[in-house]
Amino acid sequence: MEYYVVEKKNNLGEQYIELSVFQSITTHEMSKIEGVDFDGGKGAVNVEINDHNQVVIDLNICIDYGLNVGKVVNQIQSEIINTIDRYIGFRNVKVNINVNKIKF
Repeated sequence: MEYYVVEKKNNLGEQYIELSVFQSITTHEMSKIEGVDFDGGKGAVNVEINDHNQVVIDLNICIDYGLNVGKVVNQIQSEIINTIDRYIGFRNVKVNINVNKIKF
């Protein structure tokens, strides 16, 4: 299992958060957004830590025809980052979104 280390400036110790926690939060937030579905099944959400110790979330999605793709993508990114900040307490997150399909 891969963990993200949350650095805190106190003497209480280190916190370890499994990357699946980020995946669960992302999946939950995506379920709230109308007109958007994952594309690719289990491979639709990928969470990694980059060289800058930043959590990077890659999403593969499909969007309903008629929706503004740019607005929907911005909404998804904002919702995921804000929710992770609210639940875990940091914003060192990057959300990359690949729109693979339009559903007619």
